[in-house]
Amino acid sequence: MTAPPDILFTGFASVNTKGPIRGLPALAGPAEPRLIDRWPTAGLRRAYLVPAFRPADVVPGLRTRRMDRLSVWALLGSALAFQDAGVDAEALDRDRTAVVSGTAFGCLDLTEEFLGAISTNASQAPPILFPETLSNLPASHVARHFGLRGPNLTMSAGHVSGEAALLQAVSLLQSGDADRALVLAGDTLTRPLFEWYEAASMLAPACFGEAGAAPAVGRRTIVPGEGLAACVLETSDAAAARGGRAHGRYHAGWLGSLHETAEGPRRLEVETLLRRLLGDAAPKGIALVAPAACGPSWMMCLESAAGRPERHDTVDVRLLPGLEFGEFGGSGLLQLGVALARLPEAECGLVMVAGPADHRVQAAAILVARSERR
Repeated sequence: MTAPPDILFTGFASVNTKGPIRGLPALAGPAEPRLIDRWPTAGLRRAYLVPAFRPADVVPGLRTRRMDRLSVWALLGSALAFQDAGVDAEALDRDRTAVVSGTAFGCLDLTEEFLGAISTNASQAPPILFPETLSNLPASHVARHFGLRGPNLTMSAGHVSGEAALLQAVSLLQSGDADRALVLAGDTLTRPLFEWYEAASMLAPACFGEAGAAPAVGRRTIVPGEGLAACVLETSDAAAARGGRAHGRYHAGWLGSLHETAEGPRRLEVETLLRRLLGDAAPKGIALVAPAACGPSWMMCLESAAGRPERHDTVDVRLLPGLEFGEFGGSGLLQLGVALARLPEAECGLVMVAGPADHRVQAAAILVARSERR
């Protein structure tokens, strides 16, 4: 049986709290959420928000009229990711290039506008808005802009939609359905969504400027965020054919559920998770990249300081600090970008990012390695 091809991360870009960025996320950044001033709030409220910017100032010539912000970010992130990978979009094999998108909530801006128009006067609702409310529109706009005719898929898996999209893209490349994939994941944060989080008592104390306050017992709270991550995945043969370099190599991934017990959501120990990722292979030493606020508390309790090895029987876990982006459908893919940037610091050469999909049960983990096979 032929071994599946190596899958390389050759390009990365993001739209995050610092605005549009080509390449891996900078490792230094603000840790605190921003004060919300985009809409009126009942007192001081904070979240991880993308600052306003003009897309044409970043990538001249982008046509974004009537698009939802998520579609605009997808177009922009795709262009920047291709630039980072050194890929000439005009020279792509368009039939062998896939687009896989992940989002928890889809195109919320225009969905809310369209539904608001219907609730006011259904006969006056602008039909031109309706197509732009569909969750697969960001991937569709990207495919149309670059003329990509390969597989085009959109995944929705809560706050691990990015991980779900990545795993689907890896499957396409390993099965031979494509040689290259553009993976996108993101969400926008709107006033109704934030207010829903608040009404559901899901906001963390940091959203109110009370970083030291403790959440209710048994309840996991979040700091909402928004943004988009885009990465270019290529088979090693496709990357070598054009002389491309790689940020890192996909090693393994897992997406699953943590069932409830009488004591609350079940936790996975790191060894159990590694066995799921590696099969029968012996657990290996890893570097775990996770932000403090959104870390994998469902997986294990790591009480050692960041960077200090933690023994778990046969597993050596080294903590490498991530960045805070808040929680949304693309935050996991953003953390993967941080993990790729941290690879040089991971002495074992194997880095894991892991996090929960939603308030309770879904979870995901991705292992990445240096680009050379180990």
